[in-house]
Amino acid sequence: MKRKKKELSMDVSVIICTKDRTDDLIRCLDSLHYQTRLPDELIIVDASQNNKTKDMVEQKKEHLPFDVIYGKTGSGLTRQRNTGIGLSQGKYVFFFDDDVILEQGFIEIICDTFYRFKELDVGGITGRIVNIPALPGSWDSLFKQLFFLSDLGHGRVKLSGLPSIKISDESGFVESLSGGCTAYLKEVFDQFSFDENLKGYAYLEDVDFSYRVGRKYRLFYQPKARLRHYPSTYLKTDSKELRKMFVRHQAYLFHKNLPKDFPHYLGYWISIMGIFIYNGLIQRDLRACRGIIEGLLEPLEC
Repeated sequence: MKRKKKELSMDVSVIICTKDRTDDLIRCLDSLHYQTRLPDELIIVDASQNNKTKDMVEQKKEHLPFDVIYGKTGSGLTRQRNTGIGLSQGKYVFFFDDDVILEQGFIEIICDTFYRFKELDVGGITGRIVNIPALPGSWDSLFKQLFFLSDLGHGRVKLSGLPSIKISDESGFVESLSGGCTAYLKEVFDQFSFDENLKGYAYLEDVDFSYRVGRKYRLFYQPKARLRHYPSTYLKTDSKELRKMFVRHQAYLFHKNLPKDFPHYLGYWISIMGIFIYNGLIQRDLRACRGIIEGLLEPLEC
């Protein structure tokens, strides 16, 4: 899948990776159509098992006010994202999940933020998912803080290697970015790519990528750029396979990216204990617990 370089410069490339979720993708494309700043190109990287998405894109692109490039790959989110990057030509490269709906000014606000901070080495910016409720002080929030699990908070990466995702009204610099509503400078991809050792749904691939980028560039959270995330109802892998994948990816990223000292190892193993307690005692999901054990016994090689 190669494409010729255009003579005219481009500012905005949008990459959407999808698999067997045509209805979700249609809603996402409709919201993209009504942006106050339209993309110069849209790249759809499809890993579907049939041609339903391809046929929809061929039909819809005739009515969209920007270039549409369709690419087909095998499954694997990191592989899809790297394929999209290779096809992109814009100065700013946006990644959107196929099940998000953008508010009208999202792209314009992110581009303006890059311009305002161009002297500060900002390499990546994320927006705010407005339909995630913040529940500070709830038992769920307190549990996740106690066990160093992913939560909604300060935007830093915890000792366990899991992120605290910032969703407040206050902008600021963060240590990781959410993969489904993020933009990077194109130059970032001259040095960094998504890790294709992270297979399937690629849990934590966004944390891995953005955390590595954040060692060279600054990362920023811009809550004025808003969107909604409606997790697809498309049938996904069962809880055993999901927990196995999550634990394998967490261990892989922990050993790959974080310091090998006592506080970090302690934070990591406390988080594993928390995942067991949450899935076993609270959710009472024995299949998920089996997946956790299998993930620990079958680690990915760094």
